[in-house]
Amino acid sequence: MENNEKSSDLHDKLIDLELAKIDNKNSKVRRLLPALVLAATFYYSFLLTVGLALGYFGSKIFAKYFLEQGKVDCIFINCGKWRIHMHHWIMGGIFLALVWVVDYFYLPSFFVGVVLGVIAHDIYDYNDWHKVLVKNEETSK
Repeated sequence: MENNEKSSDLHDKLIDLELAKIDNKNSKVRRLLPALVLAATFYYSFLLTVGLALGYFGSKIFAKYFLEQGKVDCIFINCGKWRIHMHHWIMGGIFLALVWVVDYFYLPSFFVGVVLGVIAHDIYDYNDWHKVLVKNEETSK
């Protein structure tokens, strides 16, 4: 019985993850935006561009092999009737802010690029990136 519940829970999580993926992959914006971002960051710094690409593709690979296979769960913080979904764009923003506060004068371009690549993956590849507050299903029953 316990295995059946775990299997059902994993199945529900995978369905939610699949529903969160962007449906319209062939729009002009989705094709043009990465080229514009990479061109602008390359103009600013080569290391930022490399970090951005590595962060994005590293996050994409992580999502494919760990999130989609159920090896790692999404992070939620329970707050009564609500749950806060800690998307990786939120965690990346908090992480960049903390590093900037701790080491105000020096923030390497490559490091910033990697974190921005992780943030871009969440916003660019998933259409639920703006859904931070989620109603807690356990309290609504």
